[in-house]
Amino acid sequence: MDFNRIINGMIRAARLDKTFYEEVRHDTSYTQDALAVVVLVSFIGALGGLISGLSFGSVGGAILGFIVQLIMGVVGYYLWVYIAHFVGTRFFKGAGEVGEVQRAFGFAYAPQALNILSAIPCAGVLVGIVAWIWSIAAGFIAIRQSLGQDDTNAALTVVVSAIVVFVIVAVVTGIFAAVGIGAAAIGGAFK
Repeated sequence: MDFNRIINGMIRAARLDKTFYEEVRHDTSYTQDALAVVVLVSFIGALGGLISGLSFGSVGGAILGFIVQLIMGVVGYYLWVYIAHFVGTRFFKGAGEVGEVQRAFGFAYAPQALNILSAIPCAGVLVGIVAWIWSIAAGFIAIRQSLGQDDTNAALTVVVSAIVVFVIVAVVTGIFAAVGIGAAAIGGAFK
């Protein structure tokens, strides 16, 4: 794995370079690089959350949040890849392999590296919104190029799949939160 190639790819992806997404679609050597991008930006975002959590004085909560955010970043990526592929090929005239979507979508996560700044009070929320919108734009190009869709079908694929992934992640996060609150209540009862 070539770290310089990964960083260069992240920059090209963040610039919304459609020729790069087309290149990634067809070159299977980018598969591990795309996953490395997802893991890297998930780690960076989780680190920003950890720093923010520590600034509020909750060490245990910050560490748990870091772990959950890191795991959910990677799980969310795989969910979005498979759901976008399914939605795009079944309903919106897409034609492409899951691996093509996986590679392109992995690099579309590059703008999420901005989430390291989420620890900055007040600005962190704004940075998160900018990173999210930028990633959606990159995801649109990734889907359009990897599934060979027109703009309308690519936009519909991204929107529908994003909504489905959002709902799934919200439910899973809610379950984690409920379990954490329940564990805290039980732990507090035995003090």
